[in-house]
Amino acid sequence: MFEPVGKTKLTKKPRGRATVRSIAAAAGVSIGSVSSVLNNRHVERRISPATVEKIRAAAAELGYLPNISARRLRSGGSSKNTVVLALITSFEAPIPLVKHFIAALQRAVAAGSDHSFSLLIEMFPAGHLREMPGLLTGDHFNAALIMNTTAADDAFLTRVHLPYPSVLVNRAIPGYASVVEATTGGRPAEILFRSKRQRLAVLHGSPLTQSTRARVDTFMQRSTQLTGSAPAEIVAENLSETAGYEALQAFLERGGKCDGLYAVSDALALGAYRAIKERGLTIPGDMAVMGVGDYDIAPFFDPPLSCVGVSHREFAEQASALLLQQLARGAEPGRSVAVPLVEALRASSGHRETSSLG
Repeated sequence: MFEPVGKTKLTKKPRGRATVRSIAAAAGVSIGSVSSVLNNRHVERRISPATVEKIRAAAAELGYLPNISARRLRSGGSSKNTVVLALITSFEAPIPLVKHFIAALQRAVAAGSDHSFSLLIEMFPAGHLREMPGLLTGDHFNAALIMNTTAADDAFLTRVHLPYPSVLVNRAIPGYASVVEATTGGRPAEILFRSKRQRLAVLHGSPLTQSTRARVDTFMQRSTQLTGSAPAEIVAENLSETAGYEALQAFLERGGKCDGLYAVSDALALGAYRAIKERGLTIPGDMAVMGVGDYDIAPFFDPPLSCVGVSHREFAEQASALLLQQLARGAEPGRSVAVPLVEALRASSGHRETSSLG
């Protein structure tokens, strides 16, 4: 069930950290069993699933955080009271989007005055999240926001348990807390159709993520319902501006017809602009274009880009708040927060500007 997240301020003095010993006492098991489960070594130690679940439940209830500081003290570190937060994202992530999450985490931790926080940015090649050091053991951080994962990364997360509070961004995976955008693709189809567009197309990268797949699927379904025919699907090599340009250029050179284009990222839309103009076509006269608002510069495209998506500032604020709530109250696996859509209708779809995305 979706519910909004308010601002979280850690005003109470934090309780003493849960230890392996206290978890063992609460679960009624040995210290060795707890250590094996918390380090994801329970399979090789042949610990029963029931015992694993009992230990994980006790750890969540007690608010267990891996003791990074104890490891650092061996090398002379002095971070005994520091909570280490990680922003985990793929190298392919849009930098403007990542910027919002960095700023939101910084604002959120500034309000948690009873804690000392350290913020890490961990990056991985798309599809290779499983190779990140410390991900399964908590050796490097105490809590994490995880974003821009591929289907392969999501499948990996489905199979494992992370022994620290974590929030997935725009991914819904059973057992994980998440912040997701409301269904997006149907609304752009409606806007284009109401602008008298009949030959619709969607431009997306490869591989599709959970969120971009949802955008594509809902756009295609709604477009088919409205126009009576399936929209063209234009596949770019990735989500870059160059890939968007090359994919739409090839589509037009093959004789492809489109008078209403939906790009699942603003980078793809920017590349599409160039391909449209080089073909001697106009925006929106010959082809209306819509994006999702993940570029802060969308209002400065020529013409300004119409977008339907979430406010990325609000998206980041909700994710950061949910993560800090888990730190304060204990893990809440399965909790999901939906961030509503915002429309910014501009000249690229033949509108005067009606609103803006933050």
